[in-house]
Amino acid sequence: MSDEAAAHYRGALEQLSLGRRFLRRLFGACGSPRVAWQIDPFGHARELAATFAQMGYDGLFLGRVDHQDKRARQQRRELELIWRGSDSLEPPRADIFTGDPP
Repeated sequence: MSDEAAAHYRGALEQLSLGRRFLRRLFGACGSPRVAWQIDPFGHARELAATFAQMGYDGLFLGRVDHQDKRARQQRRELELIWRGSDSLEPPRADIFTGDPP
């Protein structure tokens, strides 16, 4: 998981690319991750969701969500959604299935 608080997007992209190349070299084609997990961010950047979608990820799971937001989503049964990562990119190019485990 990249630092979304103070990092430039270029650094995040380079780290994602480097990690994916390492996994492909080590495990071959089956080593490419299909699901992203933001385990402990201080907020969730829409741009990172769009980046995961454009890199071919099928889903994104969140590890930390504001407790009030989570409670409201649980009550509305909205812990899973399609996150539209960009208003300027034609759907579904930047859309990604996103879940917040209970």
